Amino acid sequence: MNERDEKILMWEAATLYYEKQHTQQEIAEMMKLSRQTVSRLLNDAVKENIVEIKVHNPKEDCEELEKRLQAQFSLRSCVVCGVASKSESVRGLMTVKAAGEYILPMLSEGGLKIALSWGRTIEQFINALPELTTSGNTVFPLFGATDNEKSYFSSNELTRGLAEKIGASAKYAWFPYLADNAQEWEMLKELSLYKKMQELWKTADLAIVGIGNAEILEIFGATFGYSDRHSQAVGDIATHFFDKDGQLLALYDNSLCADAEDLRNARHTIAIAYGNDKAKAIAGALRTGLIDTLITDEYTARKILENN
Repeated sequence: MNERDEKILMWEAATLYYEKQHTQQEIAEMMKLSRQTVSRLLNDAVKENIVEIKVHNPKEDCEELEKRLQAQFSLRSCVVCGVASKSESVRGLMTVKAAGEYILPMLSEGGLKIALSWGRTIEQFINALPELTTSGNTVFPLFGATDNEKSYFSSNELTRGLAEKIGASAKYAWFPYLADNAQEWEMLKELSLYKKMQELWKTADLAIVGIGNAEILEIFGATFGYSDRHSQAVGDIATHFFDKDGQLLALYDNSLCADAEDLRNARHTIAIAYGNDKAKAIAGALRTGLIDTLITDEYTARKILENN
């Protein structure tokens, strides 16, 4: 048998084994060869570079995703955690674990003004944190309160939870997210408790936010009414709504919350988010320029890049 025919046999055996998933015994019967000959052909196929076997390091794969996200969205940093399971609950656990590992050293240094958003992921993050003893940290919400009864939509309750976990002081928003009218809005803005909160927003060292998607849009619509801009929105960051291109949309007048510029000017604004159903919203959020760091899982990271 000449060299060309031998290489064709290697290719045929390799195709049946690696692509068609046949066993070596099945290939031997199909090609009318001995099993030992098939084994030799497969080994020779690797030696002759007919088959290239590459072992992927999951950590390296995640690092590559981090680099791509950083480059495409001009992020300061990005953390993509490897996940063995595609289960949403497992992905959530691994994402908030990665967030804790990234954020805890900052909290441990102390002396930080920490602005906090809301949502399921933020609640998961707080619950997953170990109890710490830190010094000089202050936690406060990024917006006024709503009457939503779900714990993960209670900005003051989440603030209390994080403050207790890390031994920090807490400052609460004792005013509503949305004033009933322009006159009430102007009055509330003159309250000393609002002005003190506003000063914290403008001097935040660290902002920890989630990224909302269609669910938050429905909740706000049902609570505060729908506007003609609702259909354009794909998500929110700390009640700042945006479209798929990252353009901010003013859905409500008379809101009492940190300005978008406060988030942009914080020393570090970290978003923790995961889930296939959030990929479009996360991509839009990253385009706003309000976030400098994203923490997510590898499956979500790939979906985000598909939306870019």
